[in-house]
Amino acid sequence: MSVSIQAPERASILLTGASGFVGSALLPALRDAGDIRCLVRDATRLSEPDQGLAIEADLSDPESLVAALEGMDEVYYLVHSMEPGGGQDFVERDRIAAENYVEVARRAGVRRTIYLGGIGGSDETSEHLASRREVETMLEGAGAEFVALRASMIVGAESASFGTLVRIVSRLPVLAMPAWRDSQTQPIAIDDVVSCLVAARNVAPGAYEIAGPDTFTFAEMTELIAGLLGETHRSFDLPFSNSRLEAAVTSLITGEDRELLEPLMEGLHGNLVVERNRIADVFDVDPTPFAEAARRAIAAMPDVASPR
Repeated sequence: MSVSIQAPERASILLTGASGFVGSALLPALRDAGDIRCLVRDATRLSEPDQGLAIEADLSDPESLVAALEGMDEVYYLVHSMEPGGGQDFVERDRIAAENYVEVARRAGVRRTIYLGGIGGSDETSEHLASRREVETMLEGAGAEFVALRASMIVGAESASFGTLVRIVSRLPVLAMPAWRDSQTQPIAIDDVVSCLVAARNVAPGAYEIAGPDTFTFAEMTELIAGLLGETHRSFDLPFSNSRLEAAVTSLITGEDRELLEPLMEGLHGNLVVERNRIADVFDVDPTPFAEAARRAIAAMPDVASPR
């Protein structure tokens, strides 16, 4: 059991990445936790009722962060720069953003930083996951308290990885399964991630792995998704895997950007399984079974048939 720390009753909380998949799901859950503000580059990316919470700033511009971080007790760092553009690769953009945040957060006296990263990344087989781990290490220096949550695939309607997998299964009559078909993962429901992030305000500083109750290979996961879609699962195994080729083909099928898909595909080549799942003993969350989480997510995807 982790030692708990009582957060201030009405803390000043800054949510970065508020317009993203996890941030937009977390925002409603934080409304009663304190005085919440959202750091975004463009306030119009938030829903209209939330635009009044916006502080427009850019993590690539440290001067813009000074006013944003002033007086903040807690910061949720949910920023990942995997989208293409900007004249730099996503690893360099994430590194610069983390450096800027740490520098300004120290000066501002931010008490606690809460970060959501990924499982894996220590062996650098995936540039995407290695970057997540590098950012985690950098953020440890941001203030007195640092909490890192590490999760595998997050199951939700807006999840890039889960959504891509669902669209591939729903749109192809036969799946060509690359070598990563046998890699294992422990998917976690977005609702459970949100519950853990809220609870992270009161846990002892440290890094915690969180996961759902089920472990699957990606081949098994595609079979389960096909069953939820009411489709017959047909596939054949490929003797190789090439992230660039897979991203290009997947982009044609799903309409997602190839540059976004390539690091996601690269991350599938290793097992994404936790060593010690802390979701129950530290965060007091009863993990949602994958089938239930997937059914909810698919039902909220308008371009995919309703689950059975």
